[in-house]
Amino acid sequence: MMLIFLYDTATRVAEARQVKVSDLHLDAEVPYVTLLGKGRKYRNIPLMDKTILHLKRFLKDFHGSELKTDMPLFYSKIHGQVHELSSDTFEKMIKRYAAQCRAGGYPMPDNVHCHMIRKTRAMDLYREGVPLTHIQQLLGHENISTTSGFYAFATLDVLAKAMETVNPDNGVKSWSNPDTLERLYRL
Repeated sequence: MMLIFLYDTATRVAEARQVKVSDLHLDAEVPYVTLLGKGRKYRNIPLMDKTILHLKRFLKDFHGSELKTDMPLFYSKIHGQVHELSSDTFEKMIKRYAAQCRAGGYPMPDNVHCHMIRKTRAMDLYREGVPLTHIQQLLGHENISTTSGFYAFATLDVLAKAMETVNPDNGVKSWSNPDTLERLYRL
């Protein structure tokens, strides 16, 4: 559930650690989670249908039928007491779940970490044509320069697609006017 939640929401590890059950709004018209980001600013992130299904199952399995709204979504129990996960524990669990994915035949980098998942989500959205301002809002960046500087570098396939849209016939043009063609050859 952690991997799915991190990818879908593109949260920072500190934000994911602080999510409480009450921050989930799974039955809203547009289901979402409320995150507390940098600068103590709140933002709402929509949740995808598949993530909602996983969250509902996770809540049932790990939180029981009577949900305690002040309880952390992801937690550990020490001597019967529920505690928010530390950043280190969160990262260790991500690595363990990634190893389980690899063992099950699902591709996952060896050195996966929370920020890599966040960046991967941002790049996937960018590749699919989502405007940078939307990605900025999802990531909770105050300045668009942060989003464009760290997340929106053009990969080789993005550049190739851009060039293809300008030259759909691989740059081959059939010039009908011989004068135009002659002038172009002289350039």
